[in-house]
Amino acid sequence: MDIQNKLISFGSIYIDSLRVIDVIGDIKKVEKFLEGQVTSDSNSIKDGDYQLSSICNQKGLVVASFFLTKENNNFKIIIDESLINIIIDDLSPYSKFFGVTFELTSQFVIGSISDHEKIKPFLKNEYFSLTVQLSHKKNELNNSIKLNEWLTANKILRNYFLSIDDINKYRPLELNYDLLRVSFDKGCYRGQEVVARMRYLGVNRRRFSTVITKSDYKFEKDFKVVGNIIDLKNYGVFNAIIKREDLETLKENKGVVTII
Repeated sequence: MDIQNKLISFGSIYIDSLRVIDVIGDIKKVEKFLEGQVTSDSNSIKDGDYQLSSICNQKGLVVASFFLTKENNNFKIIIDESLINIIIDDLSPYSKFFGVTFELTSQFVIGSISDHEKIKPFLKNEYFSLTVQLSHKKNELNNSIKLNEWLTANKILRNYFLSIDDINKYRPLELNYDLLRVSFDKGCYRGQEVVARMRYLGVNRRRFSTVITKSDYKFEKDFKVVGNIIDLKNYGVFNAIIKREDLETLKENKGVVTII
């Protein structure tokens, strides 16, 4: 808890790198289309919900990660701007069979870190919750936070946002997506057989973790770092894939504050 008190700041931020895509079509056909593409249970989304999701290729490798939401009974995808063309190009060959199209909107995305739940969070622990909201105007925010603070809060909850450099490199289990972005009770989607086989028949010898170190920590190939290292308040915060047998030993490394 002490390190979270030091790193977590409550407030909101406009996440300028996130863009909103309308999924356009007959709602029943859109629902059927999404069910067969995304890894999460899109049919469970109600208006105002924000759900972590992703899509995979036939080999079960993650192509993109994003939020799914519903506004006025219409589905929207919230995704990093670098992945817009990737996801549209990937989904379009399938969407045409359902009469579904995609349209980029001008809406803004607000991310918030809070110690209460006025808005339904997409992720939380006992200390704080994370929410996103959409806005048509960019008004001044009360109690604004910095982007690194938002990203750190997500890392602490082991929520990893896929980058363009990560495409087709990882399976959901390797990025903690099996816990945050995959439903094992829904209908089929691309790569489902591979993802399910790894979950139920594979031996998971590695763990997707969040590592917090002192800012002067010297790396000696101790960790397989995934994504960027955030420098915040004299700490380094990053995600890593770690052999389970090495977890306790690495926690004792000089300069390592904690591994989540």
